[in-house]
Parts: sequence; C-alpha cells; structure tokens
Amino acid sequence: MIAKNIPTTKGDEMNKTELLSQLSEAELQSLMAAALRDMVKKEWLTPDELEKEYGISINAQNRMRMERRIPYSKIGKYVRYKRTDIERWLEEHKIETAAGL
Repeated sequence: MIAKNIPTTKGDEMNKTELLSQLSEAELQSLMAAALRDMVKKEWLTPDELEKEYGISINAQNRMRMERRIPYSKIGKYVRYKRTDIERWLEEHKIETAAGL
C-alpha cells in the first residue's frame, strides 16, 4: 500500500528515492514481500493453486487423479502437486499444431 501523499500519475516529478523515502517501513516491507513472492514460485501447489496458476479445475484434477493421469502426492488427506512434475506433464501432453498453420 502506497502512502496517501505520494503522487501516482505518470506526470509525477518525484524520483524513486523520493518515493521510497515517503513510504513507511511497513509499507516498504509489504511491497518487498509481494515482489519476492512473485519472484519465488512455490515448489508444491495445492489443488486451488494449481487451478489458479494453470487453469485446471478442481473437478478435472479429481477426475485425472482417480484415473492416475496427473502426477500428484498425498500427505494424509492433503493433495499436493510438484510444480516441475506438472510442467513436465503439460509438456508431455502438448498437442503440436499442424505445419504451415
């Protein structure tokens, strides 16, 4: 969250240093944490995260797990997907386009 008194339009004359000096420590930490989360992707995904990031619905995940068509791990009652396994699986199931299209 940016401090209320910091201008945010393209015509602002303030440089980055001036803007940063007006942020509270909490605001700066919040911005840095958000940037770090974007940079570091989680290794293991929940079904909700898989749906959000890859567009595979919860129902489709359930069906594919029952049919053993998607890689997953189960810890007790919790289902988790390893990001690298999912990306490899998606690549292996990619349908190539016809040449010349």
